[in-house]
Amino acid sequence: MSALLTKSEIADGYDKIAEVLAMSPKFYRLCASLIAPKTTSGGGVLDIGCGQGLQLAEIHRLCPNAILHGMDISPKLVDLARQHVPSGHFQTGDADNLAYADAQFDVVVMTEVLEHLADPVLALTQIKRVLKPGGWLLMTVPNRDWLRYEWYLGNRKAYQPVDDKWYRVAEVRGYLDQAGFEVRRITGAENFYFGGGLPRLLEKLALSIFPRLQRKMKRAIYLSQKLQ
Repeated sequence: MSALLTKSEIADGYDKIAEVLAMSPKFYRLCASLIAPKTTSGGGVLDIGCGQGLQLAEIHRLCPNAILHGMDISPKLVDLARQHVPSGHFQTGDADNLAYADAQFDVVVMTEVLEHLADPVLALTQIKRVLKPGGWLLMTVPNRDWLRYEWYLGNRKAYQPVDDKWYRVAEVRGYLDQAGFEVRRITGAENFYFGGGLPRLLEKLALSIFPRLQRKMKRAIYLSQKLQ
C-alpha cells in the first residue's frame, strides 16, 4: 500500500466526496444496534470521524435521549452532519488530539477512521481519556483478513478513494490492549463477496453455522470497554 496521506490530504479528499460517498444504511443500523444497549438516557455519545452524521442519526433513532457529539477532519462533512442531526453538537477536529474533557462521554463510536491514522495507539489513548470509567468504544476497521482482500487491492479506488491501510483482526486487538481497553466482542460487517443472489444466501448460511467467519468479512467491528 502507499504511504499514509497527510491530515490535510485526507480532509481535502473527503471534502471532494462528502456528498456522494457513505457507508450503507445497513452498516449504520448494525453499528447502532451494537452500541445502543450501552447508551444510557442522557448519556454522552461521541462519533469520531462522524462523516455525514448518518451513524449518529441512527443512534438517535434508537437512543433519542442521548446527547450526541460528532467530530470530523472534513469541514464539509461536519456541515452535512449538522443538517442530518440538528440536535447534535459538531466540530472539526483531529482524532490524535481530541478537544474534549477527560471522562466526558459514556460511549465513543469510531467507524472507518483508524486506517487513516499514523499512530493508532495514540488515537485510542485519546479515546480512553475522554471516556468515563467503564465507558464503551465501538470501532470498525477495514479488515486485512477479508477473504477478498487481494482482489480488492486492484480495484479499491472504485470503491473508496481515500482508504490507506487495512488491519488484521489480531493487530487491532493488540492496539486496543495497549491503549487500555478490554475487547468484549469482535464481529464483521458487509460481506465476503460483492453482490447478492445465491452467493449471498450461502454466505449468510455459512455465517450462521460458523460464527468465527465474521472475522473474515470486509469490515471488522470491535466492541470494547475502558478498563477501570
